[in-house]
Amino acid sequence: MACKPVSIDHVNIYVRNAERSYRWYTEIFGFYTQDIFRFPGTDRMRAAFLSCDPGHAHDIALFEAGDEAPGPEKGSVGLNHVAWKMASLDDLKEMYQRLQDKDVPVRVSDHTVSLGIYFSDPDGNGLEVYYESPRSEWRRDTPFSGEGEKGRFPGPWDEALRRDAAAAAAAAKA
Repeated sequence: MACKPVSIDHVNIYVRNAERSYRWYTEIFGFYTQDIFRFPGTDRMRAAFLSCDPGHAHDIALFEAGDEAPGPEKGSVGLNHVAWKMASLDDLKEMYQRLQDKDVPVRVSDHTVSLGIYFSDPDGNGLEVYYESPRSEWRRDTPFSGEGEKGRFPGPWDEALRRDAAAAAAAAKA
């Protein structure tokens, strides 16, 4: 097949309140503001276009759906989460600390080739920040299937990983 996409480029999500979500995403991620749409004839924000890189049009667009809009439901069809790759393990550590400082509940998962920190935005949209080892350091052919060497990403999440592993083991026995 000669014609194929270059990459996944951006995501567009509905939020209950565009202004609130805009503040949250820029505070948590430090995104650049590329554009803002207002509701016609008002100063009220309708949508925000944000990016990781000021030279890129946008990585995420936040469109207001209204305060009464239903949120995502676990187990229903739809997007599970959106992930942002961090440049280094140190950057992931800094992001983890930022989430902790803002009291954002997180779940940490060691995927053997990567470490992911999962959380939700104020509307319940699933998000992840992660660091992935270079391919030459995977020590396996496939990234997720089969057993792998965990514990290669030490950091401030070590206690959370132990707690989550113990809870998963207990649930498997039940």
